[in-house]
Amino acid sequence: MPRRVTQPSRSTPPRSAPLSLDVALTAVLASWHSEGLHSEQTVARVGETAARFTARLQASGVATFADVTPADAAGFIDARTRAGASPELATRHARRTAVRMLYRTLRALGQPVGDPTLDLRLPPRGLLAARPLTDDEVMLCRATAQLGWPTAARLRAVVWALGESGAVTSEITTLTVADLDDPAAPTTVRLPGTARHDPRSGDLSPWGARLLARHAADLTSRGATPATPLAYAGAAPRGGAKAQAAACNAIRTVLDRAGFGDDADVRPASLRNWAGRRLYDAGAPLEQVARALGHRSLDACAEDIALTWREDTR
Repeated sequence: MPRRVTQPSRSTPPRSAPLSLDVALTAVLASWHSEGLHSEQTVARVGETAARFTARLQASGVATFADVTPADAAGFIDARTRAGASPELATRHARRTAVRMLYRTLRALGQPVGDPTLDLRLPPRGLLAARPLTDDEVMLCRATAQLGWPTAARLRAVVWALGESGAVTSEITTLTVADLDDPAAPTTVRLPGTARHDPRSGDLSPWGARLLARHAADLTSRGATPATPLAYAGAAPRGGAKAQAAACNAIRTVLDRAGFGDDADVRPASLRNWAGRRLYDAGAPLEQVARALGHRSLDACAEDIALTWREDTR
């Protein structure tokens, strides 16, 4: 049974009159560059897709993003390539993610828009139960996780940032201020390991490092000690089943609100698997990726990051 997509509960920014397509796109791109949600390469790639979507709308006579229909969005996502071929499934997913990111930012800027992709379902990318997210999808989820800061949504953003380090959800709830290498300017977090994962040091993403520095500073201003938990405020024992469920639910909520609630192959573990796949794609050998994720088996690591590693030549 498909999961129901939960809509975010947050204050709505003041709505303004719809901007023209070009003006609105310029504002969105400026926002993406200033927010630092991902690398310049990822922002440029998503921006290029958003620009192609805008050009298609202009050619169709659409005046503003508020006028876009679900059929307009579906037409772009399923549009043939320049060579006239049907788009690959990965391309369709990337296009949908870019349009969702575009509309999420438009709403944050106060534009009177919804989301024309809300009911647009795509087949799973593969056969994995929890495929790695893509960089574009992580960018969208970061924007989603930040919504509502500094309200109760803060812990969701903190859990997400720690998940990007390769931590499993049971580890996330045990982490304290002292586990950051430098709470004022963290770059790594000490991960304690579990019964199935080795202890290790997790690298924070630049986005995650900035968010955790801000969070640690706020905790300190409110009297936190080095033993203060970073991402768990419940009464159940940290690292236990109930605490782990809280961290898992936090990641699941971000995924749902980013629009992945009905994607059968996207689960909370997809975030950690992204961290491993990104490290591998950057040139790290599988053994290094396994150590970063705390894996004791290369086969298990390869499966998590969607790699047929025996066919790899590294």
